[in-house]
Amino acid sequence: MDSEAQGHTSCRTIRSVGVCKHGAGFRTRNKGGGGFVLTIIARIVFWVCLGVFLYILFGHGLLLVLLKAFFSRPVKRKPITPDVCFIIPAYNEERNIGAKLENTLALDYPKDRLKIVVVSDESTDQTDEIVKQASKKEGRIILLRQRSRQGRTIAINTAAERYKAKVYAISDSDVTLDSQALRQLVASFADPEVGAAVSRFIKLKTNLNPTEGGLSSYWNYEHWIHLSEGDIGSLPFLAGSLSVVKADLLPQVPANVTHDHYLPAYIAQKGFRSVYEPRAVVYEYPADTPLEEAKIRARNFLMGMNFLRELPRILNIWQHPCFFLNLLFRKILRWFCPLFLIMSLIAAVFLIPEPAPLTLLGLTGIGATITALILVFKSPPGWLSTAGFFGLSQIGLFWGIIQFVFGKRITHWEPPR
Repeated sequence: MDSEAQGHTSCRTIRSVGVCKHGAGFRTRNKGGGGFVLTIIARIVFWVCLGVFLYILFGHGLLLVLLKAFFSRPVKRKPITPDVCFIIPAYNEERNIGAKLENTLALDYPKDRLKIVVVSDESTDQTDEIVKQASKKEGRIILLRQRSRQGRTIAINTAAERYKAKVYAISDSDVTLDSQALRQLVASFADPEVGAAVSRFIKLKTNLNPTEGGLSSYWNYEHWIHLSEGDIGSLPFLAGSLSVVKADLLPQVPANVTHDHYLPAYIAQKGFRSVYEPRAVVYEYPADTPLEEAKIRARNFLMGMNFLRELPRILNIWQHPCFFLNLLFRKILRWFCPLFLIMSLIAAVFLIPEPAPLTLLGLTGIGATITALILVFKSPPGWLSTAGFFGLSQIGLFWGIIQFVFGKRITHWEPPR
């Protein structure tokens, strides 16, 4: 056999293991060359992005539960009743503000230690008139009107600057409080390490929004995580439904950032904790439509980006690494969940027919179908509502990402309408 024939024979033999030596150099077979490298990259992207996605949604919560078993720091609560300034920001809330004031007046708290300040953000409906009438009947109610639209954050800043108290309570106008909610929250301040406390949030059912069952499931899951989160350290976020903060830990917050985001980081930097009080219960109705729910997620992302720009000025992450890591996995990376999912799906296409990528593609297809169907059903089963809510949440966040990329910015929080 001549040398050329032997070379080709050797080439065919070695090709079976992926490399052919012919002449002076090596050649990689088509499948084992560029295609092989692409497969490796796709596999890394797939598993890393999918792993981060699943850890953000489930793994971190499980880790917090495990950490609680070894590093629990229960809050030392006891009944106390410091002077409270109860701040209610309001913009065109004529349908809610009357009931909100009645609900706040009914709180089980000493009357001489509770002042109620409604900050009207230049409302154009009957909000101001309703508050004025209520103020005539009850002197503890005060109307503070902003002369131009400045948003929720400036409303809170203005009220706190003008009216002094030991504790400030912040509550949205469309939530209903349990009569014990305020008393239960301020009991946390008997612990000198606590700087802020937040209530438990329960969504009421209206049967108008087909995703409301999923939203309730989401908040039940958050409740489960908060129980561990508050016991081992400090919460990274204070929901606007009802939270309380010590007066000397309430700063003037930038207008384009919410107190919900800003306060926990600021309080952690000062060496205090933000904790969860499950016995302080508040109730709120969900958004009227799935589309509105998705819009809320988009706005949350845009406001979150404002917070990220401010974070280096608020928190030294090297001094508070545990708080920062919890903030990272509980909030910051969660805002980017759609990107991790999309990158996993793109990588999965290059890995067909491997079982895991096929499974993810199939589940995503099913999830997209459910999300579409959820718009048809008015009272879907619980599992369907949960899946639909998850899908709409990811769509809403992704829409927020797109808006941000194309230059949209929010200068102050707008309540959903």
